[in-house]
Amino acid sequence: MSKYLELYLRYRDMIANGTFAPGERLPSMRLMARGGGHGINTVRQAFSLLERDGLVTIRERGGVLVRRRRHLDQPQPPEERFVFWDRNAGERLDLVLERMGRRDRGFAFAAPGTDLLPEGRLGRMFASLPAGWIAYSEPQGEETLRRRIALHYEPVNGPTHIRDILITNGATEAISLLVHTFIAPGDLVVVESPTYYDYFRQLSAAGARVIEIRTAAGHGMDLDALEQILASQPVRMVLVQPNIQNPTGSTMPDADKARLITLIRGRGAILVQDDVYGDLSFSDPRPANLPFIEDFPNLILISSFSKTLAPGLRIGFVRATGLMPQLVEAKIRSSLESSHPAQLVLDSYLSTPAYPAHLRRLRAALSLRLDEYLALLTDALPEGSTVARPDGGCLLWVSFPERVDATEVFLRAAAQGVVAVPGELFSAHPHFRNYFRINVGRALIPPRREELLRLCGIVRAALE
Repeated sequence: MSKYLELYLRYRDMIANGTFAPGERLPSMRLMARGGGHGINTVRQAFSLLERDGLVTIRERGGVLVRRRRHLDQPQPPEERFVFWDRNAGERLDLVLERMGRRDRGFAFAAPGTDLLPEGRLGRMFASLPAGWIAYSEPQGEETLRRRIALHYEPVNGPTHIRDILITNGATEAISLLVHTFIAPGDLVVVESPTYYDYFRQLSAAGARVIEIRTAAGHGMDLDALEQILASQPVRMVLVQPNIQNPTGSTMPDADKARLITLIRGRGAILVQDDVYGDLSFSDPRPANLPFIEDFPNLILISSFSKTLAPGLRIGFVRATGLMPQLVEAKIRSSLESSHPAQLVLDSYLSTPAYPAHLRRLRAALSLRLDEYLALLTDALPEGSTVARPDGGCLLWVSFPERVDATEVFLRAAAQGVVAVPGELFSAHPHFRNYFRINVGRALIPPRREELLRLCGIVRAALE
């Protein structure tokens, strides 16, 4: 890491933990350069980053002062512990998604910026594919790729046989296979609230009844509420994101993961973990998945490489020890196979130490970008707004004062070419109408900074 970045991070952390209080003067640049053995330009670069992030004010001949900044509290979960989802709410979801379209100014789609992904290296691998890449693949996926995935994730999934891995066209197909294989019309499915909006679309198409259970930062799904439901109703499936949840970015403690498994195991329900963002956790080591804590036949894990490596590869996977035959049959009916060339490239990439090193760099870069966005939003959002610092990933879950309709803000901002995702998509109920999910995975370059300020300005105007 560059010396100026090390210096920046050291003083950023000291400001964050209160070592330097708001209004306090930092050591002069020249004094810091002499005392720390740094060049003056190194110190200037570090302080420039602190000023860019709104942490300090640099005054000509007046020194460097720590800025007084508002604190944004964490969003609170809705009061109701659980609610039933009405399938007609899917019409509203379709309407908002249609208006959102495919426009992306860096705040809507939930993936890191492509500048953080190994596009060049993967491109060279595609250009040097071995003979035979043009042929069909195996329906369950290339055996060598499944073996590499099983070995790579053994520290967080536990021992996994290659027969328990199924390659899919991203996590979206994995969810579709699960829903259409195991859910019949009228079946009861429990999800988190808020949660990933595509679950509602898929479950609605299957005719499922959905119960949403509130999710809180630092705790995950309300397990007391889940226990009540399991004791009183025939739940077919529970779908959770215990590691880096979308949209909140929170992680469930291991003790709660163990309790979650205990509640479901033996009741006949299927427990599904969506781990699409787990590899983007800022903790080291990254948090364990449910199978590592305790595996059982009705436990299924899905993930993909779209958020960590290359969205265009469209390679995801399912890990299932007890329900794999049904899923392989469903895969054959659905798409027969996943892209053979993409599997070969991913297999080659995972055969080197490149992926763990890439993940370390990616997490560090996302953490820095997250802090930049938080610094801007803390100053730009109106009083009464809240935001939780996620445990990883590239998403911020932001709430505005209750009288702000985030969907109206979305429509006004989209008309100006600025697109973020309104909170109503993440539930079938109006708990999150004053929320936004904002992608912070792209560099906060001046045009994007101006767009984010414009979005905050529209929120403030809604309060006038």
